Amino acid sequence: MKRIRTALCLILAAALLAGCAFLPSDSEPETPAPTDPLTGLALEWQGQRPVAVAIENSTASTTQWGLSSASVVLEALTKVGTSTELCLVYPALAATPKVGPVAAGQDIYWRLLVGQQPIPVQRGGGQFDQNFLDYYSIRAVDALEAGRTAFDCGSEWSNAPLWYTSGKAISKVLDELSISSALTESRVTSVVSAAADSASSGADAVLSLPALLPQEADGKLPDATAPDAVNVRVRFDDDNATGFSYDADSGLYRMLHADGTPQLDANNGQQAGFDNLLVLFSASELRDDGKTYDYDLSMGGGVWLNGGHLWTITWTQGRDNTLLLYDADGRTMNIEAGTSYIALVTSLTGQELTVTNSSGEEILG
Repeated sequence: MKRIRTALCLILAAALLAGCAFLPSDSEPETPAPTDPLTGLALEWQGQRPVAVAIENSTASTTQWGLSSASVVLEALTKVGTSTELCLVYPALAATPKVGPVAAGQDIYWRLLVGQQPIPVQRGGGQFDQNFLDYYSIRAVDALEAGRTAFDCGSEWSNAPLWYTSGKAISKVLDELSISSALTESRVTSVVSAAADSASSGADAVLSLPALLPQEADGKLPDATAPDAVNVRVRFDDDNATGFSYDADSGLYRMLHADGTPQLDANNGQQAGFDNLLVLFSASELRDDGKTYDYDLSMGGGVWLNGGHLWTITWTQGRDNTLLLYDADGRTMNIEAGTSYIALVTSLTGQELTVTNSSGEEILG
């Protein structure tokens, strides 16, 4: 049986730095139009911090709000013997709908997103979560602190299983918590400048999670490793898995629970779906508490799926904690704009990725 397994401690060769476009010396580099750094689509909330909300994702989580409207959804197994949690990312407070059930914060998500200056939203958090927030002087909007001013759970409150919030509710407590919703400096300006510098100097372009500004002069994607990749299953451990089924009509990978049932957004009853799937393989180890996984975010292998096609990739961190992606030949990737699901997987718990084609055959041995 063919499966894509976690790649441990990958060493990125110097060839990975190749493939950058150069503009002719007699031409002026064009400044790209501002785009949303989460999706690569038209920028609507310039100068606003995105909002990142940790939500529950156990097998018993039949009610989840906000999945279908998130720009980016992150997933990883963070603790031994627990379920995965999701992190839903929205481009601004004004774009954040009712979202929940709000879960404990996880530093792995804030580490992936720190270059985007998000407002973290959580319901408590462990030692490593708090250590990270303290180190970077980041203030989270925490349900255990803000209470009913920014969170609700319907008719009950004490030990309620389904706490939820919204951008409108969060905005009520920002002044009290001394949290600004504005970026400290323009992400758009820095990303556009980096792209222009890259085009003129040959340096690597910055990847705004997860959409790349165009890198290659012809704007073409490399040939897909597998042109027919329509069913995906990310297995985190014996009790946690997330699946996807490609819907050709919408061009989206529709999200599935471990049992194969649709993963729905309780706000509208719609099945969550994404333009891009990124599965990043990472080396990991147990932290000092013997319960929490620590992921290596410096480099690794992985796959990218879009439009029913699959590309094998390698990745590393670039400037400002952003991700740089490369194809199998070491050329900088130029992924498509749109919404994205990003999973971190590791072999430490037997995690694996299985992809099948439209005939049900497993691909990529």
